[in-house]
Amino acid sequence: MLAASLGATAQTTTEPQFETTCNNSSWSRGDKAMKQFCETRDLTMPAPNGQALTVDGGPNGGITVRGWDGPNVRVRAKVQAWGSSEAEAATRAHRINIATQGNTLRATDPNKDHDWSVSYEIFVPRTTALALNTTNGGIHIDNVQAAIRFETTNGGVSLENLGGSVKGETTNGGLSIALSGSQWQGQGLDVSTTNGGIHWKLPRTYSARLITSTNMGGIRTELPVTKTGMFHKEVEATLGQGGAMVKAVTTNGGISVSQERD
Repeated sequence: MLAASLGATAQTTTEPQFETTCNNSSWSRGDKAMKQFCETRDLTMPAPNGQALTVDGGPNGGITVRGWDGPNVRVRAKVQAWGSSEAEAATRAHRINIATQGNTLRATDPNKDHDWSVSYEIFVPRTTALALNTTNGGIHIDNVQAAIRFETTNGGVSLENLGGSVKGETTNGGLSIALSGSQWQGQGLDVSTTNGGIHWKLPRTYSARLITSTNMGGIRTELPVTKTGMFHKEVEATLGQGGAMVKAVTTNGGISVSQERD
């Protein structure tokens, strides 16, 4: 009877619903004569057990990470490749190896060419620490409360319903930050972009210490804006009862702060 009960409990966790398909491919080569091949691969990894899950997006891959209630890490990798023919593109895609050793997710090509990309959609237990890196691709993270570090060069970043200690940067891309609940749970948020705007969305009753600034851009908000220097504008405000610092800054980009009803 005990075994039957445990089995029934184990089945209550809803399987993750991947959104990634080859029908929503967004990365393409400029040369229209090149033919494309795309396939998806589903993988399962054990939870990192207190260590960070490292995801290397490579030169041309985006990364999406979502928290879920399951016990392990589920991965869908979208592999795309290009060639002078569909057969050449398929051969290139099939030789891409996706390794999962040492709590690290990484794709490699034994021929070391560049006409391919691998993007990831990943479901992790909600307290899984993350270290995410990519070059030409966006990063999206939602429903995770942990130590999170991310970096991308050319790609936007979307952060939703997070907690813990979140730090990261993009060079060429915007930041979209959606906070939820009544306050930040954890150490805080500290993110930046060089060339990109910032959009904040938070409940009107949210409690935190909010800091956001731009050197070359405007700020749209109901909160007081301070101007220091010729171009620099910033908002530094205690929201509600105060609390952890949530900070996002840009060098070249506008900022909007939307405070919405729960």
